[in-house]
Amino acid sequence: MKNLVLKIISYLLWVLCTAGVIGYLFYTCYVIHGYGAADVWLFVLFFVLSSLTASGVHELGHFVLGLFSGMRAKLTLRSFLPLVRAPSVEIVPKKEDKIKSRLIVTALGGVIFNFIFIVLGLVALFVPQVPIWISPIAIWHMSIFFDNVIPITYGTGKTDGLVISELLRNSPESRVMLAVLKVQAHVLSGKPIAGADKNLLFSLPQIAEDDPAFISLTELRAEYCAAVGDTENAEKYRARFEQLRKEYPC
Repeated sequence: MKNLVLKIISYLLWVLCTAGVIGYLFYTCYVIHGYGAADVWLFVLFFVLSSLTASGVHELGHFVLGLFSGMRAKLTLRSFLPLVRAPSVEIVPKKEDKIKSRLIVTALGGVIFNFIFIVLGLVALFVPQVPIWISPIAIWHMSIFFDNVIPITYGTGKTDGLVISELLRNSPESRVMLAVLKVQAHVLSGKPIAGADKNLLFSLPQIAEDDPAFISLTELRAEYCAAVGDTENAEKYRARFEQLRKEYPC
């Protein structure tokens, strides 16, 4: 119920802000400046461009701030509309220290980049020196911004706001996620997984099995058990991981 209420709030915020932008844009263009129909194509062009690029700008923000905060960031392309591919970002820490603070910075990157474009679009509405026809970029960036800043879960996963909220509250989900990232950083630094702190894999709170952190933890447990020669548990966790992957595909 709480998740649904927050989704509605996010949608209403976007609708209200969009209505304000469009209303002021109409008033400025047609009442004050007397723009005609011939000028509309520029507004439409920037509206369409922002609808196709706002999600990519968001992911680029994660990528840039991820690199800035010392994370290993990898950009991959994924399709979200026919013939359109947008980047998604995979983040893994390079080092095992200060992962929590670096992860918060990385999570903030997407909404920060969207906010910059929102400000640019609003500046175009009120500052005569900036071409007003670029103002529609604010609309789609506001949509991505509100979708991600409010702490909720969508079908595609947790929003940035929820990830940050869990990290700040030190929730069980965030504790498991940080443990997973520490073990991954340990392995990526060239150290064997058998040398990882066993408590990071097994002395953790119970969380929902559909949480991505739990699925990754299950895979790491299988790899750790195999590395230390615990064949029975390695097979058990491997089978569980394969089952989870089928039940909750990413």
